[in-house]
Amino acid sequence: MNSLLLSLVALIETAAPVPAPALVVAPVAISIERPRVAIIDSGVAKTTELAPLVSAEYDMASDPGRPQFQPRYDHGTMVATILARAAHRQVDIISLRIDDPAGCPEGANPPCQPSAAPVVRAIRRATELGVDAINISLALDKDPAITAAIADAAAKGIRVVLAAGNNGYDHPGNLAPARAAYPNAVLVGAIDSAGQPWSGTNRPDATPEGYNYAWQLGVKVPTAAIDGRAVTGTGTSFAAPLETARLLASRTMAGK
Repeated sequence: MNSLLLSLVALIETAAPVPAPALVVAPVAISIERPRVAIIDSGVAKTTELAPLVSAEYDMASDPGRPQFQPRYDHGTMVATILARAAHRQVDIISLRIDDPAGCPEGANPPCQPSAAPVVRAIRRATELGVDAINISLALDKDPAITAAIADAAAKGIRVVLAAGNNGYDHPGNLAPARAAYPNAVLVGAIDSAGQPWSGTNRPDATPEGYNYAWQLGVKVPTAAIDGRAVTGTGTSFAAPLETARLLASRTMAGK
């Protein structure tokens, strides 16, 4: 049986027209630009995992700026790590640090910033840089300057991803900027691994009007601390970067 098969193959190869020699073309290296995401948070550490992906950090809350990539708190690094993994490392991360140099008051969860000004500056800087998306895992103050900055970013086609908040309310936080930036903004709530809303998440209104709302895993999300240790995070802060990655993937596919 083997000899028959070999004979048939030889016969087909002999009977087929002999093609002309193929033109040999040297391979050309193609550079594919990774989408850029601004993470407005407590700063991002260049852990072994993130070092190839974090291209810049701007300190928007201190003058002179603090040393780059040496955050005081884990929060921003945890957010960036979740984004990097969900985006399969095909992302360029720009860190915009806004945490208060004085640190958080006792009992407060970082990042903490009592003034709207550094947040506004961070949003404006991200817009000037022309990023593809801005990830804001913060509970924003109801400040018109923040809302205006986010609206301007969205008007330039930048997708703005906002955490919905961890108060357990039946309506989301960060609602004013989400509406002002509609449809290029989205609020993100947290679900558990079974797909059920986390008890602490702020939920969408019964009939949402003028804003987008998405659910993503936000309970015990695997990530890393500033020293590279494996940790998990729970809250809408950690659901937001998963939605940012999803939006990047959908935009990349649409571009193809």
